[in-house]
Amino acid sequence: MSSTMDYIEEKMGSIWFRENIPIILTDRGSEFEKWYMFEANTKTGEIRCKIFYCDSMKPEQKPNCENNHNYVRDIIDNDMDLSNVTQETIDLAFNHINSTPRKSLNGKTPYELAEFIHGKETLDKLNIKKIDPDEVTLSPDLITKK
Repeated sequence: MSSTMDYIEEKMGSIWFRENIPIILTDRGSEFEKWYMFEANTKTGEIRCKIFYCDSMKPEQKPNCENNHNYVRDIIDNDMDLSNVTQETIDLAFNHINSTPRKSLNGKTPYELAEFIHGKETLDKLNIKKIDPDEVTLSPDLITKK
């Protein structure tokens, strides 16, 4: 998980990272146990953000993340073999998820909000793509069809 933070910082630059991802709010999952790997650049040791943990069994403290988890579970079910999942597959799944309108965004998509805040050039650098509404798929078929 922390390697993703390293990738984003490397791709976008340290200043961009600190300005755009100053805080990580997460649960107490084992993947976040080594907090310093998220807060600090693993090569330089420079602090890049702060990580905060929600209280145990309190998903309402990060409801939008929980809603996104539901979309992920629609595409990647518990029985799915993940041994061949690539970054390209994950990008595809999240591009579909982030192209789905949200009531909390007044019918806009997370992609549209991100594009408004960060610009299309930033999203392109991070391989974040908009999926046409008629093409959005939120089922395992998205990543299992050949």
